[in-house]
Amino acid sequence: MNSPNQHRSTISLIAFTTFFPLVIVPGAPFWKPGLIFDTELAQALEMFQLFPKVLVLLLIGLLGMLSLREIQWRKPFVLLLSVHLLLVLVSSLNARDDWSYALLGPQRRLDGLLYHLGLVLFGIFAYQMLLKLPHLRITLMAALFVGGSIQAVLALLQRLQLDPIGPLVKWSMYSSPVGSLSHPGMLAGLLLPTILLGIWLTIEQSRKEYRWLTLLGLFLSALALGATGNRAALIALIVGVVGLSLIHRTWRTLLISTFAVMSVFCVQFVVPNPQGFTREYTETNTLESRFQIWALAYQSLSKIPGAPLIGGGSDAFRLSLLRDPPVADLLELTKTELAWPRDAQVANATVVMPPREQLRSRYIHVEFERFGGQANIKRDYPITLDKAHNLLLDRLLAFGGLSAMLWVVLYLFPVWKSWGNRNLAWLWITIALMVYYLAWFPVVGTEPLHLLLVAMGWASISSAHSGNIRSTPS
Repeated sequence: MNSPNQHRSTISLIAFTTFFPLVIVPGAPFWKPGLIFDTELAQALEMFQLFPKVLVLLLIGLLGMLSLREIQWRKPFVLLLSVHLLLVLVSSLNARDDWSYALLGPQRRLDGLLYHLGLVLFGIFAYQMLLKLPHLRITLMAALFVGGSIQAVLALLQRLQLDPIGPLVKWSMYSSPVGSLSHPGMLAGLLLPTILLGIWLTIEQSRKEYRWLTLLGLFLSALALGATGNRAALIALIVGVVGLSLIHRTWRTLLISTFAVMSVFCVQFVVPNPQGFTREYTETNTLESRFQIWALAYQSLSKIPGAPLIGGGSDAFRLSLLRDPPVADLLELTKTELAWPRDAQVANATVVMPPREQLRSRYIHVEFERFGGQANIKRDYPITLDKAHNLLLDRLLAFGGLSAMLWVVLYLFPVWKSWGNRNLAWLWITIALMVYYLAWFPVVGTEPLHLLLVAMGWASISSAHSGNIRSTPS
């Protein structure tokens, strides 16, 4: 890769790392937000918010690969990502789904073949750049921190009812802090590494003015994480800060880590909440619903042809529920998530598919004997559950058992190889991300940035190994 190409590739990678979550098309002021899929059940504004991110990811991956003079295909990280792409292709063919869903992915997600192609190309490009320019790692960490801090500011503005994103894409403000990622859990998945990076950058920063800037970004990110109310990210953050504190063993690390965690809980005292967003960390229905979702995911394995060796495509979970709906279990989950009144008594429940509609239009029609003090109430509940809320289960359903094992190796092998040098920033961030992913799933807006952190780990152990080989006498 020649010097001008290398410079352009470096700048594009830094810009992508900083601004990728902000990629949207502000179409709402000019025309009604459109949907890629022609269905009344579509909830997300894919055309304005998700599809642009997929295209940008694919573009940066393609251009990045073209800019590389030499690609080290035999590197384990590159081979693992290539195998993942092959598994995505095989499982998509196994899905027995419409080609548009296989190519673009399910509604509200858009994590189909196009997305995974862009993800793999981007991951390989970033890894190769980190191998060639090891010092780029620090710059990319700073870029990730800046990008996450921007999302924190957006989320806090949304909590203050000053949302600059929602009106651009859907004519109305978001009802909870989401940044530009459309869901509090997704935002939490970005703020988690942002906070851990903020702690590390503050510890390592020697210049006082920069240290105050990183502390400000850390404080805002922690407040925004508290505003999301995401318990998985909070638990993962605690794991990360405990690890950093035990390894560094300095008062500065302990104080900054404690400051970050306490700031998460201080949001209700520091930032007004005029919208009355009331999600709390003490709620138990989220954990209960997770267990129910995992049980449904386990049942779905028997409905996917070829499982668990191969999966049923990126929308495998929802397709299995639509093709053979476990009505009683789905109603139990709906009862938990929507907090039905205690007197709710179901008289009859039937699966309905409107005439001349596609499979994804199916819903459960429920007739209640009593519901909230009223008699003979009827409700319709669409079958929209599409993710198992666990990285390994989601990969197992979508792309098979080999895919699930592959992602365990991608995340944890660098941690194992570098365990003797536990003060590495990316190591504890990777551990925290794996904890977060035990109760969440990859999404278009954050997974590429998580993969970049994983690529840092793999490039780090590869560089260390190469250095050992060079220093060994022949």
